Amino acid sequence: MAELNTSVCISGFVLGSLMFQHFNNDSDVEGFILGECKAEERSNITDSQIDNIQFEHLINIEKHISCHRLRSFYNNTGEVNQDDIQRILSSCKEERVIGWYRQRRNTEQRMTFREQLVHQNLKRALSNHELVFLLLTPTEATPSGSTHRLEYSVYRSHGSQYHNLPVLVSNLGMLEQQDYWHSSVPCSSLSYSQAVKKHRSKFFCLDGSLSEVNEVNNMNDTLQAELQAACAEVEKSERSVEKLLADISALRKAVTEKKWKHASEKDQHPASNPLQENVMLCEAMRTLFPESPLMRTQTLTFRGAPAAEFCCGADHGFDISASLPLILTHWDAHARKWTGRKARTWGKRRLTDTSQPTKRKRRGVADTDSEGPLTVSGSETEDELLASQHENREVSNSPVF
Repeated sequence: MAELNTSVCISGFVLGSLMFQHFNNDSDVEGFILGECKAEERSNITDSQIDNIQFEHLINIEKHISCHRLRSFYNNTGEVNQDDIQRILSSCKEERVIGWYRQRRNTEQRMTFREQLVHQNLKRALSNHELVFLLLTPTEATPSGSTHRLEYSVYRSHGSQYHNLPVLVSNLGMLEQQDYWHSSVPCSSLSYSQAVKKHRSKFFCLDGSLSEVNEVNNMNDTLQAELQAACAEVEKSERSVEKLLADISALRKAVTEKKWKHASEKDQHPASNPLQENVMLCEAMRTLFPESPLMRTQTLTFRGAPAAEFCCGADHGFDISASLPLILTHWDAHARKWTGRKARTWGKRRLTDTSQPTKRKRRGVADTDSEGPLTVSGSETEDELLASQHENREVSNSPVF
């Protein structure tokens, strides 16, 4: 009974170089793999005298040659160019080519139709029906991209079907345990024993272990304790930061909802913003200028003139003498002084226009006017004089603050 076992062996160094090359390129990578194929036959004879024959076919990948760009030795339809293959291999012999490889990012572990066509045409071009195809597909294992996962498979065609071959990565860890240890030959020299015994206390402890090793172990324990304490502090601070971030996020969400609610309420119930009337100023203008209603308006025309129809005529019930007593006191004193001076000037001007006898009489009256009130001539009535004084007061009514 015969069994056929085919496996692929690749060293960790070659696989690591393939990974390094792929992760340092922005696009997909492809190329040729070099190595050798070995076939062994094993026959196991059992007690029943039945021969169990096993054929082991081992494909050993030793080296890879990468191409500078994709589809460098074939076109879009999968046809292979022999000259391009020789140019890529250069000094390497075609007999050492045991297959080709392709590295694709974030794809499934299966051969595409174009790769199958290229593989069939490459088998005919190299005259090697045992050609294999190595497919490497790295993907991101974490959302942050800090960890990647690399899957690799080797395919070989058998007719129109492609079979997946087992891959064995040979590392140093696969060697036997005894290959790493070498026992030292004991020395029977007396002088050697005396020298070691003399300086043994400096390097070895009573239990036979090295003293430096114990010191290093003690230092390691101390460092581990310090590291654990630092990790605990960092974890505590991270927890507090996470809590603060959660509070900030909640506050931002509450502020956003409040603004949105306020905006929606404002849209649903548009509130008018009437002009706020200055009641104190209005009452002060009413008291200082009772006969000038235009000074109590808040509206101007397009030409800048006050609008009389918007004058405030309401009584606000505000006592201006109690709130602004200084303005009224200053206004009364200034008004009395200004009215007396204008009255004297008006009397002098009117008296100069009369006849000479009247002028003498007016001069006497002007001389006595500084001590007493202004008198009226015979040609003018009292109503006319009061009307003139009232007009002069209206012209000079200007507030003093």
